Amino acid sequence: MDLKLFGKKINIIPLVLFIILILYTTGLFIAPLTLEPGTVENLEGRANMLDFQEKWQELPTYHRVIYTFSDFNCHQKYYRSYYINGNQIPVCARCMGIFSGLSLGLFVMMFIGPERDFKDILLKLVPMDLDLTESKKLYVLLFLGALFVLPMALDGGIQLVTNYESNNPIRLITGLIFGFGFGAFVSSILLSAGVEIKGAYSYAE
Repeated sequence: MDLKLFGKKINIIPLVLFIILILYTTGLFIAPLTLEPGTVENLEGRANMLDFQEKWQELPTYHRVIYTFSDFNCHQKYYRSYYINGNQIPVCARCMGIFSGLSLGLFVMMFIGPERDFKDILLKLVPMDLDLTESKKLYVLLFLGALFVLPMALDGGIQLVTNYESNNPIRLITGLIFGFGFGAFVSSILLSAGVEIKGAYSYAE
């Protein structure tokens, strides 16, 4: 099965994941935008817990699905969230950044060429030709990993143990950076495994 988008060859694995994730990510904006203003506001729950199940039962099916899944994955604290149309977005600013970054990372990985080693796949994200030993590849990837992870880890960690209080733009940006890196990493693992599976890594002629 051959696929092509914008004149470029497409990798099936990140394409499928991208479609699934982008449906949810766009829902984070569509759901509050299409509800009556003031329907969802002033939430303050817990991460990885379903705090507002009864409230979501009052919403239309599409909105109920988006808000329920978000409730389970995010604390949904109103003072760390953005609002659209007078309604609180289903996840906080950092989670919104993470899901948006994941979507972007998967989209980029749709166009990355095949390699049997996930390290070689990830290194294709670096805009330069690299002829490196295996140990140097590892160092470069550790550096890239730190760039993707440390901004969010430091912002959230310092906030947790000190009086420092981050703000939504910083939460959004650090989440976006982390999400992109995580999406690229997961895709590279799946793609390197997919090379061994006929049809899992598909290209157009």
